[in-house]
Amino acid sequence: MNKIIKIIAISLFGLTATSTSVFATDVIFDQNAAQTFCKEKWSKRGVIDSRMFSFCMGQQTEGYSDTMFLYNKYSNIEKVELIDEVVSYALAKWATQREYQLNMVAFEIKKQGEAYLNIDYDLNNNAIDTQKLNSCKEKWISNGKPQWNMVEYCLKK
Repeated sequence: MNKIIKIIAISLFGLTATSTSVFATDVIFDQNAAQTFCKEKWSKRGVIDSRMFSFCMGQQTEGYSDTMFLYNKYSNIEKVELIDEVVSYALAKWATQREYQLNMVAFEIKKQGEAYLNIDYDLNNNAIDTQKLNSCKEKWISNGKPQWNMVEYCLKK
């Protein structure tokens, strides 16, 4: 499975993600959106905290790198069919007009990807009931919201 995602973030207000999946060729780090977010977050009465701004920008850069790494990691696992939907969900949640946090995009991808792999492992080792899995999936997996971490939690209840 060699899927590649494309998000062209022209500006903070031009970033959009579909509710079902992300398609195309590459993720582009939007420097302006990152700077705008960090500047607004770490300014008080028009004065920017340069130390925290630099820290925030470091998180953005690291988040971009982690997002690319995690996308490649999970897209190379044959059974993870829904990586594009997970990435789209993470972007819709954390790369919006109000929030541009690529570190949180990466966190969300990892959280959902690892939960999916845990469920798949347990399923292959007969550690979970298929009927309960289907019930939990019906409750927590919807179009545009692949919440595998909640499916995993539901299975443990």
